[in-house]
Amino acid sequence: MDQIAAMRTFIKVVECQSFTKAAHQLGISVAMTSKLMQQLEESLSTRLLSRTTRQVNPTEAGQFYYQRSLALLAELEETHSQLTHNNQQPQGTLKLSVPMDFGYLHLSPALPLFRERYPDLKLEIEYSDRRVALVEEGFDLALRIGNLPDSSLVAKPLAMMKMVVCASPDYLARRGRPKTPEDLKQHDCLIYTLTQPDWVFKRDGEEHSIRPQGPLRANNGVALTRAACDHQGIILQPTFIVGDALRSGALVPLLLEWEKGQVGLYALYPHRRFVSAKVRCFIEFVQERYLAPHYWDRET
Repeated sequence: MDQIAAMRTFIKVVECQSFTKAAHQLGISVAMTSKLMQQLEESLSTRLLSRTTRQVNPTEAGQFYYQRSLALLAELEETHSQLTHNNQQPQGTLKLSVPMDFGYLHLSPALPLFRERYPDLKLEIEYSDRRVALVEEGFDLALRIGNLPDSSLVAKPLAMMKMVVCASPDYLARRGRPKTPEDLKQHDCLIYTLTQPDWVFKRDGEEHSIRPQGPLRANNGVALTRAACDHQGIILQPTFIVGDALRSGALVPLLLEWEKGQVGLYALYPHRRFVSAKVRCFIEFVQERYLAPHYWDRET
């Protein structure tokens, strides 16, 4: 039995809670996965996995072995990575999940530069706003925007982006310019459905929130921005989405004396102690690009 291969397989089985899913991600047969787990348990004279018809879970001994295996393999891979870092470009496939709008507007234009810098690294990208299961679905890294739920994943902050209330000049000429958050109740607001229903404003320590109403609700910020540019109403969106429209004058920022909050851009990945070279180089690239001085301020 290859001890290292068995440990890697065991870790993947525990994380996927399935022999079949683990085998698929490892690129081996289910029979080989089962055989390695049987050999591992026999070599330790200990039952590590509890199998049911629906899923596989570690026993108490299996949970201990899982944590120790993670630490041991992390040390081994980190040692290998450090010794080869200066002599070898990141290789293999980096599987990413990125938000639809951010990925299309900002990441996609930057990919040629990333590919030029790391020519031996292949990218597999899912553009989606769904909450992917990183480990179970075999993702190396996810970029996420906004408030993140508690989880066992590492969430590394990469950048902060302003929220902006804005509308087209034609809409404002027709309906008037709101001077306070309360005035928004008299306007057509275009509502993003994947965030909290209230719009929150702050000024001089005072917080004011309203629940906007309007003729259009959507789960896509780019679509709402397009509607605002077509004079359909007022939107609250982050600068990474409305930046081009603000710079061109198609949209005008409103309520500038009120703070509208910020949203964070985060990198999510599974293990804190070890970050692979391919994940590390991507995080560094994103930070280098989006933490540049005034990158987001230039949008407004």
